[in-house]
Amino acid sequence: MATASAYTSTTFLNNLRDNNVGAMANTLAFNSSYKNNRESTAVGYGLAGNFFVANPNAAFVNILTNDSFSNYNAMELELRRRFSGGLQFQADYTWSKAMGDATDAQGNNQSDLVSRLTLRNPKGDYRRSPTDQTQRFVANGIYDLPFGHGKKYLSGSNGFVERIVGGFSMGAIVTWATGTPFYVSSGRSTFNSGTANNGAQLTGITYADFKKNIGLFKTPTGVFFVNPNLLDITLGTTGPTTGQATSATLKTGLMAAPDPGTFGNFPVNALSGPHYFNFDLVLPRGSGSLKRSGSN
Repeated sequence: MATASAYTSTTFLNNLRDNNVGAMANTLAFNSSYKNNRESTAVGYGLAGNFFVANPNAAFVNILTNDSFSNYNAMELELRRRFSGGLQFQADYTWSKAMGDATDAQGNNQSDLVSRLTLRNPKGDYRRSPTDQTQRFVANGIYDLPFGHGKKYLSGSNGFVERIVGGFSMGAIVTWATGTPFYVSSGRSTFNSGTANNGAQLTGITYADFKKNIGLFKTPTGVFFVNPNLLDITLGTTGPTTGQATSATLKTGLMAAPDPGTFGNFPVNALSGPHYFNFDLVLPRGSGSLKRSGSN
């Protein structure tokens, strides 16, 4: 089969080595270098033209349909209070879950194999949405400082003092939220030519045990989000001036590429990244709207 462009091709050999059978089948289906030998009975193959794909004469097929499903369930709590002394506050808490079988960007979902594991079973993509945020708490408050005309202190001050101390408010906003979803992808086309949503294959550790090793781990060599006990620091890189690790690799034997014709068993979007926290404090002039000094 076109020896000059196959077994001497680095890409061809890498696909075999890495279990990228989907990418390799795609090449065999559409690359003209393999077409004649693939279909010829004289050389012993005699494979039908549609052996790898339904219609090899179509370079691509876009499917535009409305067959996706998603849901969002949440509990929302809000507390608001305004006091007579110029103090008011509001606190909101949301506990939610967003799920679906097509939760990527709309443009991605228009392609037949970009975001689907397989068109034969679209519901197999049902997973946690990448925009899901399980918990979110936001509280804000504003307090009109008691200085100046009509206030408790310096109410009889002259115009000059009033311009200096009067009309000020103090406000704050506190935001806390759980992290965004992530997972360990195989990056392999073990089932079709796409790699989207194909998780890694857990081999030397269960998902439950791997999840227990996710968090913030501060060590002399750096801060890690995965327990350093699961990492091989020597296979990563180290900052030349700080001596701290800038990258690392999972130890051998924990995960692998899925077998050809299968999907990985690492749950897609099952883990959550680091929590987010932000605190803003402002001292605006007047009792207008509170302005944030940071963004989420």
